[in-house]
Amino acid sequence: MGKTPEISVVDIPSLREIYKDYFEIGTAVSIAGWSAKTFDTHRDLIGHHFSSLTAENEMKPDALQNREGIFTYRDSDRMVKFAVENDMLVRGHTLVWHAQTSDWFFRDKDGKLIYEKDTISEEDRQLVIERLENHIETVMEHFGDDVYAWDVVNEAVSDDGASTHRLDSPWFRILGDDFMGIAFRKAHEVNPNIKLFYNDYNPEMVYKRGRTLNMLKRLKLEGVPIHGIGIQGHWSVDGTSIREIEDAIRLYADAGLEIHITEMDVGMKGFTEEEQAERYRELFKLFKKYSNAITSVTLWGVSDDASWRSGENPLLFDRNHEPKPAYWALVDTDKPWYENKAEYLGQ
Repeated sequence: MGKTPEISVVDIPSLREIYKDYFEIGTAVSIAGWSAKTFDTHRDLIGHHFSSLTAENEMKPDALQNREGIFTYRDSDRMVKFAVENDMLVRGHTLVWHAQTSDWFFRDKDGKLIYEKDTISEEDRQLVIERLENHIETVMEHFGDDVYAWDVVNEAVSDDGASTHRLDSPWFRILGDDFMGIAFRKAHEVNPNIKLFYNDYNPEMVYKRGRTLNMLKRLKLEGVPIHGIGIQGHWSVDGTSIREIEDAIRLYADAGLEIHITEMDVGMKGFTEEEQAERYRELFKLFKKYSNAITSVTLWGVSDDASWRSGENPLLFDRNHEPKPAYWALVDTDKPWYENKAEYLGQ
């Protein structure tokens, strides 16, 4: 059995209250699978501290439409119901991705993989476009306005300079540059009230920032309805510098893009909890500085035991679901974490 909590996680200062005048503060949960226990056993913690909810996997293409024409919403509906009941917003993640997408999307009428063909016919292209648009329309109509923002396309930019797009993406291999415009236009057509985001890892880093920014600028000039960029934010204590992140925030904001930090965690392998807390404090201080452009910050999980980076203990609450120094660092980013904790405890 875990030790008795030193402090009740629903009595300590609420992060959603602390940040309500800056941006939405969210978390990611899973209804099924390895991190389901976070959702099932820590509902009070989630509702107390977070104003936004993202499904880790339950809204990805293979979760919603693993077989053509058969849509499964049981787990995602459960999550959305919880969010609505707790006055939380929902970010949809994600409509179009090269991963966690069933390969039937990319097979022709004879069952052959289209992207493996030497020549792709217009008939095959139109078949894939029809499937893409149908998936977007059906999913967005199902969730309606309960989802206020969607990551329409996820991780499409290449990690090297050989091309803008990932060359291993079936969407790109079949539809070329067109697939992003098709996806965003369809999403906007289905519900023009919803904010539409392009989401990626490392778009703040110099090696990837230029290609990402130029792609988004080009699409906006073509009239594609992209409202913002999602910076995933899978960082480490000694990772990307604050200066590099700040430069990226300014560049994306200057391009007219709303910014969401969508999957944040801070790995602390080889470092102390105190050093992790300082890194969190610096990052959130930066986010507050640019809260005119950053409208949402989502942590990719609630507690270290249910994190995809569990071995690096990257989140605000530990394996016993008690607040770590990183949590206390966010209570007031103008003070060190231990002063915030001592003030709360009356010490």
